[in-house]
Amino acid sequence: MDKYDSSNDHYCYPDTNVLENKLNIVDIDELEEAEREITALTVEGITFEYPPYSLDYLKNIHNTLFSELYGWAGETRDIDISKGETRFCTWTRIEKESNKIFSLIEKDNWLHDLELDDFCSKLAEHYCEMNMLHPFREGNGRTQRVLFEHIALAAGYELDWADLTPDEWIQANIAGVNVNYAPMERIFRRIVVSVS
Repeated sequence: MDKYDSSNDHYCYPDTNVLENKLNIVDIDELEEAEREITALTVEGITFEYPPYSLDYLKNIHNTLFSELYGWAGETRDIDISKGETRFCTWTRIEKESNKIFSLIEKDNWLHDLELDDFCSKLAEHYCEMNMLHPFREGNGRTQRVLFEHIALAAGYELDWADLTPDEWIQANIAGVNVNYAPMERIFRRIVVSVS
């Protein structure tokens, strides 16, 4: 579960940093465990589709993953969030900025017909840019990983996340905030597998 800094966070139970949820769990550790268990099951309900992809496609992924737990699953956030020194996209610009990002991926032909090195390079760039969007109050990482699994699969590749440490992933995302895509590209070079 991501720990975001947010003022006036109406998504949480009063005077806590625990997100209001359908199971009425008020302990953050229990909620994290419930999220892991629930999304391990609900991810099986996500259906792969070929591009084009859009914010609506991302919302559908989020809704499938989290609707058992959160009433706002599949809806973009309506507050600003940050983590440490990183401030994510202002909520009022999520739709506009997501349209730009998806248009750029579309301009790159959804990464089709790219050799592995070029594919990993473009995938890293688009992943880092999409990460700055963070359109949901919670569950952005899982939702975005599924989207990029679909982008990869549609282009003839798969992503094997098994050989990835949490710290390595966090550091690559932090580097991406500073428009340094190299660490993310190194990760993708290791975890991208051709399906052909």
